[in-house]
Amino acid sequence: MADDKNKSGVMLTAQQQVRVSLAMQRVAKMVDKELHKAAGEPVPFSLFTWGGGRSQYVANVERADAKTVMRETLARWDRHEPDLGPPHTDGKGETRQ
Repeated sequence: MADDKNKSGVMLTAQQQVRVSLAMQRVAKMVDKELHKAAGEPVPFSLFTWGGGRSQYVANVERADAKTVMRETLARWDRHEPDLGPPHTDGKGETRQ
């Protein structure tokens, strides 16, 4: 990364990065289980962290698939497409029933 500090000013030590890396494996298992439970089938995901001079990620998909989705997301952001909010909201921040 060009700057070792992210926008929030976080700069993780090497030891913290190792702990985060190990925690991400546990978190990924929990996320995978909860998303599967919610959808009734496996749901692809990836999780990113940064703040230690490089980003870290964990996913339940192949790297090539994660890269494709990341590129698609970045392209939408670059086009300044409107943020419609999460699907469980009505676009105005109110939770759908």
